[in-house]
Amino acid sequence: MKKILSILMIAIISTMMLIAGGTKEETAKAAETGEEKITLGLYWWGNQLRNDQTKQVADLYMKMHPNIEIKMEFVDFNNYWDKLSAMATSGNVPDVIQMGYPYIAQYANNGVLAELDPYFEDGTIDISNIPDSILESGRVDGKCYALSLGSNAPCMVYDPEIVKQAGVTLPDRLTTEEFREIGIKIYEETGAYTASQDDNTKLSMKARERDSFIYDEIRNNDPSSTLEFFQMVKWLQDSPAAFPNELRTDYDTAGVENPINVGLTWNANIFSNQFIALCDSAGRHLELMLNPIDEDAVSESLFLKPAMFFSIAETSPHKKEAAEFIDWFTNSVEANEIMLAERGIPINPEVAEAIKPLVSEETIQVFDYIEKVGEVATAIDPPDPEGANELFMNLNNLVEGVRYGEITPEAATTEFIEKARLIIGE
Repeated sequence: MKKILSILMIAIISTMMLIAGGTKEETAKAAETGEEKITLGLYWWGNQLRNDQTKQVADLYMKMHPNIEIKMEFVDFNNYWDKLSAMATSGNVPDVIQMGYPYIAQYANNGVLAELDPYFEDGTIDISNIPDSILESGRVDGKCYALSLGSNAPCMVYDPEIVKQAGVTLPDRLTTEEFREIGIKIYEETGAYTASQDDNTKLSMKARERDSFIYDEIRNNDPSSTLEFFQMVKWLQDSPAAFPNELRTDYDTAGVENPINVGLTWNANIFSNQFIALCDSAGRHLELMLNPIDEDAVSESLFLKPAMFFSIAETSPHKKEAAEFIDWFTNSVEANEIMLAERGIPINPEVAEAIKPLVSEETIQVFDYIEKVGEVATAIDPPDPEGANELFMNLNNLVEGVRYGEITPEAATTEFIEKARLIIGE
């Protein structure tokens, strides 16, 4: 009887171990190492390509670390920040979160992000091959709260076949005037519209052309760059080649679901880390070139930007394990052989060099483009202040009003500056 009870007890314990610890192999491995089963939350935004690749990376990490279970969650960019804000309010932020450059200061100052410096110092996250400028991009008041996942830059994409059909030869870089005139010629010859860039990135680039910083101008009640921006929006929209307002609701002119995919436009304005997914979505060869710049610009508008970051939640009970995952994601060739620079050129030069022979023709274009931008780029602006998201939404509404002729550039400038000063402080 005792023998039967012993056998039953062993069976019960074994079953409980399997339920608690996953497969037999995982349970045995965890038992051997004495490691407890840990669940890490991983939250990011992205397109389908990024989502698929990130899942593969996380699955490989779990296979290599049987005691780690990664709970994955992702949404599109437009819904990401609202959801993260709700998570932060409820104190339910996942352990590892993708972070954007404009939001680091806001989330760090609100106590949402954990400081990463202790994990740099003890070697949990190896930064020996990472340039100081990369580390600086994730710092707020001297402390690092986010580690870049890749280098990135604004870019213009064009369809070489449409350009060729129009009988146009593009220079290495267009002036804004040339951009408008070439757009008209392409439209007349092929029917393909011109997509203009008229978002917050372009607004900051207008200020950079004046060797200025847009938030300094706003705080100083200086409308110079903002007025030029809205005048540019109207001037480009008044072109017969301008992408029609009535089609804008069907496409994302700054993202992967782009009108260039179906040949409606000959160009697109995106960030370089979106190029691979855009080519995949378009299903044909596209090319990269430097963004147009005003002929009278006194300073370079282009800059290298961290594509995105990983941060650790301050509320995470497993910060060290989260740091270990970030280290592996950043410094391992295995992880980057899966990602293949989709989030930007790897920040570890040795990793970037290792995967370059493996990447597609489109990815090599991104490698070469980032190198080209690096030759002309000026320093990136400081992170956007708290409240920038509300400011961007207001800017987008005013841009739409200017496009539809509902408000003049002058009135849009006045309204934007007034509201922006209330949002970010004078």
